[in-house]
Amino acid sequence: MKYTNVLLSSVIVLSLGTLSTASASFHTLDKSVAPIAAKSTSVNSSTYQSIPRFEKTIGSNKIVWKGDNITITANTLKLDAAADFEQNIIDTIVVTHGKEKHTLQTGDFEVKLLNITSVAESPSNGWIAIRAEKSAGSNLILVNFKTGKYTIVNVRLEKAGKQDVETISSYNWSPKEDIIAFSYGNTEKSTLAIYDTKSDRFIYLPRATNYISTSLILWHKNGKNIDYISEYPSDQWILFRYNTASSKVKPVKKISRKEFQQWLKLDK
Repeated sequence: MKYTNVLLSSVIVLSLGTLSTASASFHTLDKSVAPIAAKSTSVNSSTYQSIPRFEKTIGSNKIVWKGDNITITANTLKLDAAADFEQNIIDTIVVTHGKEKHTLQTGDFEVKLLNITSVAESPSNGWIAIRAEKSAGSNLILVNFKTGKYTIVNVRLEKAGKQDVETISSYNWSPKEDIIAFSYGNTEKSTLAIYDTKSDRFIYLPRATNYISTSLILWHKNGKNIDYISEYPSDQWILFRYNTASSKVKPVKKISRKEFQQWLKLDK
């Protein structure tokens, strides 16, 4: 996930007042969710870690994401017998990191991939996260630069017993460790979790309410707090904050439609 430096010239100052009305309307699902908001404070783009920038280019038979010393190349293949929107699939993904080069035979995946919508590298430069579109939703693929081994987060969640893992809508690496926070679900439900690449385990965040969607996940520079914006009810957004030490979530403030668009500019 990448954040624009342009915003530094016009800092977004959010007045974080008490959410007494919003808090009262929450259907609290977990005792680890605080019933009141944080005290007033200022939040701006400098609160969050900077993410190395990747540039996307599209050719006749490939999709390329390029960053410093890293290139992700998705080679595409046309299937004439498929539906129009599924004719061009990704056959292989080539991950190049310095002298290391690994090829993922994605054409053999059970679900065909159609596009790569974003990539982000871990703080140790040991992993790359690749978000790939499919006919319904998207997969998040984590690739180890050294070994070439990869993990499809959606598949791992399903093996862990989770249901409705249609899409990974947003994600971001911690600035301190090779752990990644992400939201998953379908068009009606969003759940948040953290995956630790070292211990190979998931941590599931407590749910403050029945999120419909989660559009943005941002780690604080200290690596201890995660801010995310979720929708509930429809067309209403709330900024939440998760503390990794206490494993608790608290609502921070309601986000207006105008503010929501400003926050999205912090994303890729």
